[in-house]
Amino acid sequence: MKIVNLLLCLFLLDFAPKAVAQYPDHPLPQYPAEWNSSWITHPDIDPTAYRMIHFRKKFDLAAVPEKFVVHVSGDNRYRLYVNGQEVAYGPQLGDVLHWRYETLDLAPFLKKGQNMIAAEVMNWGADRAFGIVSFRTAFLLQGQSAPEWVVNSGNANGWKVLENKAIFEREVVWRGGTEIIGGFYAANPTDSIAAAKYPWGWREMAYDDRDWKKPEALYMKPLTAGASHAWTLQPRTTVRQVDEKQPFTRVARSDVGAIGKDFQFGRKPLRLPSNAHHKILIDQGEVTLGYPKLRVSGGKDATIKIKYSEALYGANNQKGNRNELEGKVIKGISDLYLLDGGQNRIFQPIWFRAFRFIELDIQTADEPLVIEDYYNVYSASPLPLVASFKTSDPLYAQVWDICWRTLRLCAQDNLMSDIYYETMQYVGDLRPHLMAYTALTGDLTYFRSAMEQINNSRLPDGNVTSCYPLKATFVHPTYSLIWIDMLHDLMMLNGEKDLLKTYTGEIQEVFDYYESLIKENGLVGKSAYPMFIDWYVPKGGNSVANKDGNSAILTLNYAYTLQKAAEILDYLGQGEKAAFYCSQSQKYAEIVRKLCYDSQRGIYADDPAKTFYDQRASILAVLTGAHSEQENNLLIQKILDDATAFDSRANLFYYFYLFEAMEKTGVGDFTRELKPWQDIIAAGMSATPEKRIEQQPRSEVHPWTAHPVHFYYSLVAGIRPASPGFETVRIAPQPGDLKFIKAEYPTPKGMIELDLRFEEKPTGTITLPAGMRGEWVWEGKAIELGEGKTSL
Repeated sequence: MKIVNLLLCLFLLDFAPKAVAQYPDHPLPQYPAEWNSSWITHPDIDPTAYRMIHFRKKFDLAAVPEKFVVHVSGDNRYRLYVNGQEVAYGPQLGDVLHWRYETLDLAPFLKKGQNMIAAEVMNWGADRAFGIVSFRTAFLLQGQSAPEWVVNSGNANGWKVLENKAIFEREVVWRGGTEIIGGFYAANPTDSIAAAKYPWGWREMAYDDRDWKKPEALYMKPLTAGASHAWTLQPRTTVRQVDEKQPFTRVARSDVGAIGKDFQFGRKPLRLPSNAHHKILIDQGEVTLGYPKLRVSGGKDATIKIKYSEALYGANNQKGNRNELEGKVIKGISDLYLLDGGQNRIFQPIWFRAFRFIELDIQTADEPLVIEDYYNVYSASPLPLVASFKTSDPLYAQVWDICWRTLRLCAQDNLMSDIYYETMQYVGDLRPHLMAYTALTGDLTYFRSAMEQINNSRLPDGNVTSCYPLKATFVHPTYSLIWIDMLHDLMMLNGEKDLLKTYTGEIQEVFDYYESLIKENGLVGKSAYPMFIDWYVPKGGNSVANKDGNSAILTLNYAYTLQKAAEILDYLGQGEKAAFYCSQSQKYAEIVRKLCYDSQRGIYADDPAKTFYDQRASILAVLTGAHSEQENNLLIQKILDDATAFDSRANLFYYFYLFEAMEKTGVGDFTRELKPWQDIIAAGMSATPEKRIEQQPRSEVHPWTAHPVHFYYSLVAGIRPASPGFETVRIAPQPGDLKFIKAEYPTPKGMIELDLRFEEKPTGTITLPAGMRGEWVWEGKAIELGEGKTSL
């Protein structure tokens, strides 16, 4: 066994890809011809404190140009308007050394004669979201070439600036507070707006701006390379979000007599009397996010508190079935608006809100209030769903829906861990998110962007931070390994040889760090950082993984990534180092087997004393090659059929590795293992959560549990790249009791299509795109596949 594995290490195949078609590309920003504008700000504000400031500038055009290209950015967040119309918001989140800007064509918004360009810039101050890095409050606008320089930001170019005195910070108290349930909140403060102080109409041409100030031009020039005192600019790396009007579907509860069963905001004004208190609970029917827009008239001195939640809460803060509302209350973050009595006042959150339920808590004063309209402005990536999967069991379509909703909601500037509590780009969440999102969209822009951004966080000891962009420093060394695993995923999906070459040094840095943790017995020992696996390994007691190291899980995790790195290095032509990584992987897998495998129980303990048995150790053992094929099959069967043998079982995030082990061995029934997702749907949830349903998940939209749709293709349909970049493909389905599979799966060469029926033997067709070859494998027998359609 040892000799065979070592020989495989020494003679890894060199999968040199030919020229391949790329995944769909999207127009992303480019560098301007010349940076000759300047960052501008308000001359009198604290540059890092909580503030919103407004900019505006008038300019004349002799004719409407065919194109009018500009590059725009702001710190922390900007919204840009032209002639009163909203054009864009941003920038994509990054850091000061990699500050992003958007490239826009303003021509469709311009007119002959006088035009108005305006922007608001928000800085959430010290309590801003953990995923927002900041230097100071500022705005930048740069024309692409001389005709567009008329709008360049600068204090001598006709720009004016105003500090908005109406907006106040509303802290979200998550430690010891009563509003938010569920622990760590890392997103932005919410809004408190006093309408009487707001500069209504500030972005309109007719607004009187004579009292506005001349902006201060900052001394630091916009730079894209070299020395800089501040932001080093780079183009956006993901597609911009698009907005869509999303009406609120149902008022679930209200004490307002005018609201009947068929009521919908916007059909006619909703009038509320003076000196009255009312609550209106909206149920959107599914979780979503966006910028809910409220338009009101009158109601001077009335207050409207708007609360947002993914679910309602019953006794002891239990959520229960999300569709059962009786006896439950809403808890969550909220915005507060104090009205001035004006007509058609529009209130909209500055940062997006996530919700299924919204409560309007309204207290009027001496003047009646009219709600003219209320709807959500849904924000999402415009990347379309291009894959498809149909089969005989309706559960697959139901799970597809909650996975796709989760993946899409969490694809914003970057890929987010969730949409309510943390909203950061975590490495552990990224891998299942990227594999599932890529499977459904065929797009790799988020994949490439995430690899670059996480690498930007690298510390001197070789580790990456656990999430990035990040204003703090969270480090879990296991996530540094996952970053390498994702490099391997990217290699198999699309080749990416030039990109991979730039990261080989970083791979070695991570392994150098891990080698420093190896104990005398050959297991990974204690680290100065938390050795995080996932949330549901017990943090104390028998869990050595979080106590003193000496862990099978941590060591096998290292062996797993060494294996991935060996394949990357071999692909890059570095055979000697590839063989070394492969032999190291084998060495650590065998050490763990020797010290932690319990031959009596047929499973792995997490510690040599065999005091704690965790499913994850046995799952990783299947994936790291310390067992023969027959032994692997027995081990995976034990994992699947005897959960009571373990002290701790895999969390739904770790099912990603369980499904990979099923994929490797051909053992197990994927449909049966979808049971936890079936329970999620039965509980009335509309997205995939952070935890199992019986654990009352904190986050209701968490992409690290949206990975089953990836395994629809790689495991159930059995479509897997056999060489980097899908140069070749292996199709070995594991349908279980499914009667048929009809699937379309995007690759860099084009769509793979399956139309198969499973009776006594498989029948149907397999269609490969031009330039792709492969093999069909069924019950140990292989059939060669060429491009085009093959009939079985």
